[in-house]
Amino acid sequence: MSLNSKLFVVATPIGNKDDITLRALKILEKVDFVICEEYKMGSKLLKSYGIQKPLELLNEHNEKEQSFELLKRLLENGETAALISDAGTPLFADPGNNLVWQCHQNGIKVVPVPGASSLLSALMVSGLKLEKFLYYGFLSANRESRIFELKKLPRDYDIVFLEAPYRLNSLLRDFRKVCGERREVILAYKLTQPEEKIFWGNIKELILMTKDLSKGEFVFILKKEKRIFR
Repeated sequence: MSLNSKLFVVATPIGNKDDITLRALKILEKVDFVICEEYKMGSKLLKSYGIQKPLELLNEHNEKEQSFELLKRLLENGETAALISDAGTPLFADPGNNLVWQCHQNGIKVVPVPGASSLLSALMVSGLKLEKFLYYGFLSANRESRIFELKKLPRDYDIVFLEAPYRLNSLLRDFRKVCGERREVILAYKLTQPEEKIFWGNIKELILMTKDLSKGEFVFILKKEKRIFR
């Protein structure tokens, strides 16, 4: 193994291309190849900064076998690679954890290159007192399973969710069913983009405010339940 072998885990913008860091640009320019989820998204990102690099695909469909091939390439060729996601900070509900773990097990240095994050961006503008919160990620796509998951949520934490853009309306309906329409929530919509909006209110209010909202990426925060002491 070459001592020069490294895997850089690189955060990229979540919407506004100006949010790339200088360090991320330098890393993307110097690595031997870039690992991405989709060729189209990876190519578009690099092209927007005038960078040309070979792309390798790593996603939920090929992660097991491709992780082995990429690891083999790093070990045998002493190459360096950058792992990116479609947007933002990699490995939050993204493929690639197996590759990172295998790199650690085989003596390949893994280097974080921090940057834009939809989770932290949403929390920054939430107005919450961030003493403690939970990151849940994605709920089940199956409605019955999703309802079951929602019923098991702790009530004394602010909880951060990610969800597919087209599932906002159904998500709000399910939250209303389980948590009641007065439970307070925050919706961070199209963060860093021109259409960016931050919605505060209870679930009933948010259903009304977002009924005509066009499809877009969002982060959803369920505020902890207010306790009424008698």
